[in-house]
Amino acid sequence: MALLEVMSTAEVSAKERLPFWNTIAQETVAPVRVEALGDGPFEARMYRRKLRECEILSPCSSPARIYSAPDHENAGVLNLQVQHRGTSTNHTGGHTAVLHEGDFVLYDPSKPLWLTFDVFTQAIVLRLPLATVEQRMPHLRSQSGIPVSGRSGAGALFSHFIRNAWEEMERDKEGEWVESLGDAIWPLLDMAYASTRTPAESNRREERRRVLFEAVEAELTDPELDVHRLARRMGVSARYVQMLFAELGTTPRAFIQNRRLELAAKRLSREGLDTTVTDVAYDVGFNDLSSFCRAFRRRFETSPRNYRAGGRG
Repeated sequence: MALLEVMSTAEVSAKERLPFWNTIAQETVAPVRVEALGDGPFEARMYRRKLRECEILSPCSSPARIYSAPDHENAGVLNLQVQHRGTSTNHTGGHTAVLHEGDFVLYDPSKPLWLTFDVFTQAIVLRLPLATVEQRMPHLRSQSGIPVSGRSGAGALFSHFIRNAWEEMERDKEGEWVESLGDAIWPLLDMAYASTRTPAESNRREERRRVLFEAVEAELTDPELDVHRLARRMGVSARYVQMLFAELGTTPRAFIQNRRLELAAKRLSREGLDTTVTDVAYDVGFNDLSSFCRAFRRRFETSPRNYRAGGRG
């Protein structure tokens, strides 16, 4: 079974292709109007895949002009366009930008848009729910229409990731990894727009992380500590806690285990033979000695007993 849903004008008669494509574009991307450019027959395809927290689309089209009026009924998402093939000229949010391959721009369906391209063009569009944007990157909406280069810096990291992931989705028929794709998109997108973040937004992010770290430390040695316990302590959803850890490039389970191992290593170094490895393992929150020893060896490249005796990996 293919990973991607495909819609195409290939099976539609030439005179019906443009009306057909306008319907597809309006239903999947935004209430836009498409006008064909050039003398050749109009051709277009749309690929689509829904992820846990967003939707990823890839429209491919022969030369065209696309425009829309403000649409406040469709204001619940932000669309991020990554130029995958060809070049397009985009105007939205009071800005005009020429996107070359790899460049990307954000546009808000509640604001007017027009874009043109005079060669066959393929874009990758991320449809980002506004509620998630406000939770993760509240400053992002103000960046509508401002292009980001995909040729250097954090913009290149994000662009390369999205384009490579899309090409892999086109090839892969199984794609078990696809469901976790959204978890990787947000921290990379945050890096790409880091330079636009205001001091107030940076302070809010630091405060969120401080509260998270304090919640972990408060119950670190409780074997029952997990993402749901952290969420209850912080008064937020478990998904929100997972997003905070994703911004740090880790997961709640991995972060908690790493902190427990660090605490165990300190105790083994400080207390030496006055305490047993078993006591340390249970005291720091592990409920199985063999699991603790395996995790400790992976982390420090030596056994807990050797570490306690002064050996280091």
